[in-house]
Parts: sequence; structure tokens; C-alpha cells
Amino acid sequence: MRILIVHNHYLHPGGEDEVVASEIKMLQEKGHEVIFYERTNHEIKALSFLGKIRFYLFEALWSKKTYKDISRIIKDSKPDIIHIHNTFLVLSPSVYQACHDSHVPVVQTLHNYRFLCPAGVFYRKNEVCEKCLEKGRGPSVINRCWKGSFLSSVLMCRIINKMYRKAIFQRMINRYIALSDFSRKKFMAEGFNPRTISVKPNFLENDPGVSPSTGDYALYIGALRDYKGIQKLVQSWLDERISYPLKIVGDGPLRDGLAKKSARAKNIQYLGFKDFNDVITLIKGARFLIVPSLCYETFGRVIVEAYACGVPVLVNRIGALQELVRESETGLLYDADNQKDLVHKVKFFVENNEIFEGMKVNARAEYEKKYTLDNNYQNLMSIYNEVLDKK
Repeated sequence: MRILIVHNHYLHPGGEDEVVASEIKMLQEKGHEVIFYERTNHEIKALSFLGKIRFYLFEALWSKKTYKDISRIIKDSKPDIIHIHNTFLVLSPSVYQACHDSHVPVVQTLHNYRFLCPAGVFYRKNEVCEKCLEKGRGPSVINRCWKGSFLSSVLMCRIINKMYRKAIFQRMINRYIALSDFSRKKFMAEGFNPRTISVKPNFLENDPGVSPSTGDYALYIGALRDYKGIQKLVQSWLDERISYPLKIVGDGPLRDGLAKKSARAKNIQYLGFKDFNDVITLIKGARFLIVPSLCYETFGRVIVEAYACGVPVLVNRIGALQELVRESETGLLYDADNQKDLVHKVKFFVENNEIFEGMKVNARAEYEKKYTLDNNYQNLMSIYNEVLDKK
């Protein structure tokens, strides 16, 4: 099969980029021909002042370059199917029109909730916010939800509204890939046809192997942003004087504040950003992983990484995270607004060795059952073949 993969990189590398790279490598190793068309938002920074004005007024909404590039690639390489991951901001919605005009079916992965919520995470002012799902995208402009900027929020709303006006979601995308059933239901609530949304979770490209250790610390790995819940987690750790060691890995806007708090606390250690190999080593040394997200995650790839290492997880009882954890089998759920509940669950992990050992076995079994490369490949090819059969 010949597959055209399309992806727009944000300014800062993230999980989406890792997923795209892993899927491309997987498809190539399985013998498929992959054509990769990628752009990056760094291109905007290189524009002149007038160039940036022209970009934000016109090209972000409809890029002639993207349309021409994609049309040419389709004509030259004749792909069987096109898989789009992200189009914001440089690619623009014109990529869908090019695919549609060339009569090649399109699969779109829903890495976040951007089509429903311009901020992408259903989160505002320290709580879940679904106003755009209920009232359209107007509230995101009023509340400056994207980048805290009125103009940026207007731009994002214009792009998404254009996609709705041109019926891109209904006419130009043949199949959506949601990363969890929770995510699928959110898009269905907006009116997306449930028959066009398949669920395929993320996966690990390489099996890291099971940790032989029982671990001696709790571990957080992720972006240091308010909606990830890391601030609330650290504050709860301090307020409740939890003595069990907590290690924090990641980078983001909250880095400096968290680093200062960690430096004053004997039981909290901020380790900064780490590459994948170091992350796996840290997971293998942890007793459990904590995912305290306060927003609706579409998935939690770090949970899969923990499962692959045979490490159970503790997650906030919200969104797709609840889907990924089987209570008392592969991990535990807690209420991030209830500090006593956090204390209770941490103690449970530390003190109940017999149940903990069972969780380690179950976590690894969950990875082998759902999140290996071979399982994911079969799932993805099933989606591609369904789309091609309908064509």
C-alpha cells in the first residue's frame, strides 16, 4: 500500500510528533511505501512583518502552497490513502480540499479536541470547560482561550469555522481515528457521524521489557502546564506532608516555580527534561507512575510506557484516563480535588505488596494485549482497508 502521511509540527516537539514518527516507521517496516509531507510552524517565525500579517489574514485559513504541494504529490506518487495528523497552522485546511479534488480517501487522527475546542483541551481557569461544545466557538474568543490572546483566539476560530462552512468534516474526511472511546464520544456529541470514527490507541514502537524492581519512588512524566495537574499534585504532596519520594520529569511554563518548590522539599525532586531512554530507566525504577491531568486527555501514552515496564499507575478520575486503568488491577484512580484520597492511594501502593505485585503482572499483560506494535498495525490496516473498500 502507498500511503501519504501529512503532519504540521508545532513550535515545540510533543507527543503527536512521536506518534507520527512511530507510525511511519511501523508502516515502512511492514513493507508499505510511505510518502511524508511535513511542515512546521517555525516557518511563520522566518516571515517578514508583512509576511506574517499576510499569513495570519489569509494563508492560515487557506494556503495555496499547501494545496499545490499536496496536489502535485498526489499526481506524482498516486497514494492509495492519505493519513493526516495535524494541519495547524502552516498547512491550513486547504490540504483537505487538495485531497478531495484528487479523489484520494483521507484518514484523520484526532490527537486533541481542537476541532471542538480551539484551546484543544477543554480546560479554562483551573477547571474543565465545555462551553464551546455547548455554544459554538464564540466563548473561546471572549475568554482568550488560545495562547491567552484575543487575536490568536479569533484566528483559531476563523480556521475552524471555515472548516465547518466548507463541510470538510462531513465531505472531505472519510475516517477519523480517536485514541480512546471517551474522545470518540466527545466528537459524536458535536455531531460527528459515529460510523466514521474508529478507536485506535497509541502504541510503543519498541518493547522496553519488564522492570525487575519493586521501585522506591512515585514518578510524574509530562508537560509542566496547569491543565496537566502537576501544580496541584505538588501542592497536595506538600500540604499533606507525604513522605514518599516524588520525582518529576518534564518541561514547560511551570518549570521554574516547580523547580523552586522541589528544591525546598526533601521528598520532591525535579529532574528536568529527559530523553526517551532516560525516561524508561526512571519508569523502571519507580514503584508507580502518577498522571494527575485535570483536562480531558485523548489518551495517555506515558501510561502505556509504564505498563510495558510492568509499572502500575495512579491517575486522576477524569476523561480517557479512567478508560486506561482497571481499578486495583493495573493501577488506581483518585480524585485530584481530594488530597486525602491521594494520601490514601499512595499509602495503598506502598503498603500492599501482594496486591502491588499483582498489579505489576496485570500492567504488563495489558500492554501485551492492547499496545504492542503488531496489535496497532493490525488495527491501523483494518481501518485503512475499510476506507479503501468503501471507496
